[in-house]
Amino acid sequence: MNKMDSTPWKSIPETFAGVDVFITGGSGFMGKVLIEKLLRSCPKVRNVFVLLRPRKGKLAKERVTDLVQVPLFDKLREESPEQFKKIVPINGDCSQLKLGLEENDIKRMADVQFIFHAAASVRFDDPLDKALLLNTRGTHEVLRWAKTLLNLKAIVYISTTYSNPEIYYVEEKIYPAKIDWRKAIEIAETVDPDILNALTEKLSGFAPNTYTFTKGLAEQICYDLRQELPLIVFRPSIVINTETEPIPGWIENYNGPAGLMSAQTTGILRTGFLSMDCHMNCIPADVSIKAIIIAAWKKSHSPNGELAIYNSAAEPTKAISFRFLHEIADYLYHRIPMLRMFWSPSIVSTTNHMYFYLVFLLYQVIPALFGDAILRVSKTKPFLLKVMRSMFHAQNSLKYFVTHDWVFETDNFRNLSKNLCQLDKIQFDISYITQGLLEYCCLCTLGGRRYLFKETDDSIILAFRKLKRFKMADKLLKLALFVGFAYGLRSYLPTNLMEYEQTG
Repeated sequence: MNKMDSTPWKSIPETFAGVDVFITGGSGFMGKVLIEKLLRSCPKVRNVFVLLRPRKGKLAKERVTDLVQVPLFDKLREESPEQFKKIVPINGDCSQLKLGLEENDIKRMADVQFIFHAAASVRFDDPLDKALLLNTRGTHEVLRWAKTLLNLKAIVYISTTYSNPEIYYVEEKIYPAKIDWRKAIEIAETVDPDILNALTEKLSGFAPNTYTFTKGLAEQICYDLRQELPLIVFRPSIVINTETEPIPGWIENYNGPAGLMSAQTTGILRTGFLSMDCHMNCIPADVSIKAIIIAAWKKSHSPNGELAIYNSAAEPTKAISFRFLHEIADYLYHRIPMLRMFWSPSIVSTTNHMYFYLVFLLYQVIPALFGDAILRVSKTKPFLLKVMRSMFHAQNSLKYFVTHDWVFETDNFRNLSKNLCQLDKIQFDISYITQGLLEYCCLCTLGGRRYLFKETDDSIILAFRKLKRFKMADKLLKLALFVGFAYGLRSYLPTNLMEYEQTG
């Protein structure tokens, strides 16, 4: 309700009725969930413009066709297939000046009223020049174009709760910049990439990676333009499987924890560098997307207010500790085993660098060498050592985040539902992990099985049998290694004792 004139606010579907929406990052995990939710729950939205860069020889139109061919859109396909016609592909690229937009597309989008800027490189190891041009300058280009829109009601910039990772208690506010964003963009545009990458640590204030650094700079742009545009900075924590809609457990990428957990459940990942006392702060994708839409709706009714900032993160009681994951791991493996299993799942975790390197060599590298040798003999292309290299690199990239803990202030996020009408509170419910952490972890494991590994539920029985065989093989192998070690030790000790007695 409007506090100035007490006029009731329109519902969320009414607010988006007849409206044009512009989305960047629409081909990403969160982007797809956002598109689906808008089309399904705001059925009278007019156009959903989706910025897509050409990829693998496919233009935006072809990419949109591929984009919706995933299980996430099955419910919409079944209930309202005509809604797909509202997705309008726009050729462009956030890393380019003026977003790489053509003049005719700019004219088509002149009546856009809501912008959701989700495009970003989420790779932790991107070169600094690439991350700056996409994550930082790309945000500036979106906002520059937004200034030309006469009917603009809200812009949501999707950031991350880890945009200032050196701060362990994160409030819903903008923190001081490590470097002026204008200077950073100028450096990315003019300095040789090799020189820039050599200076990355110095320029970023020794940030753990280029992703968090450049996302933090983009927040500074929003702060500086807060008086000129109806801006929202929305910070999700680690976004993982959907909890309830449109389908429970949906996930589509191996980024971050999803990749490591998938590797662990298949028995490939057997060593982890992490602190058992630390936590993963995860938020279901559908919860964050509903909150994003609510935040845009709220801003549209008070566009001249302060810069709105939301930490879309789990409360401390719902953050998942690595100790908890370790304790329930055996339960998860036996309840939802993977058919695509390479060995019996098991993991050794430590924060000691030397011990980690040793165990990784023994448990991962050496078995991978043997496995690749067998594959070569069977005339199959070897891949295990390459996978181990990727996992080692991934664990190095995540070291900072699995050995530190954060607490996120979420007052603004939790209060988003306050002004919603009763129907909107149902359709845009942002309560999360309602069945408890164990059940949600089971849902995530099952989602990974269904949507990452493409394994049907009726194959779980086969996976159980495979798990039993691998567990037996694992025990026999360990027994053989123990007997071999004991025999070698027995053979070695008498020889040395005799030599000692002779020399004595």
